Amino acid sequence: MTGPDPRPVPADDPYGCAVTAHLLVLDEVGRWLILRTTRDRDRWQLPGGRAHHGESPAAAATREAREETGLSLHVERLITVAWVPTGNTGRRDRIAFVFSTRTVRWQDLRAITLQTSEVDAWQLTPAHRATAQLHPLIAERLTEAGLHGPGHYIDQDPGSIRERTVMP
Repeated sequence: MTGPDPRPVPADDPYGCAVTAHLLVLDEVGRWLILRTTRDRDRWQLPGGRAHHGESPAAAATREAREETGLSLHVERLITVAWVPTGNTGRRDRIAFVFSTRTVRWQDLRAITLQTSEVDAWQLTPAHRATAQLHPLIAERLTEAGLHGPGHYIDQDPGSIRERTVMP
């Protein structure tokens, strides 16, 4: 068996959609591990990113978290799945997964090694503060998961936050 194809799917591919996967990482007191991106220093994100061709969302979340933080984390539970239609020419619709992983201990945190080409800082933040720092769509996914429990689905339209479809 061969591994996933690391080549990205071309943006002009008329079929399929992009898949992103992130890990919600908590420490022993429930704070979230968030990362500051080098692309937008005002935005923080959960460890994760885009899946490669042939790579499962769970494998992508694990790989991306390891690349960005140096931590060996594995998916334990699905938190949410969102459909995010694109509003931009040249971009594709997206299916976005958020998973949880094991609780990290202080020994794990001492071993964090950032992938400085993508992220330049990390912090542990209480949930209410983290949702204010994260991209609004990711924050909404996590807020909905808090209201409806893990494993739910949400339709997200980046252009309109008034109309949402949430399914348990």
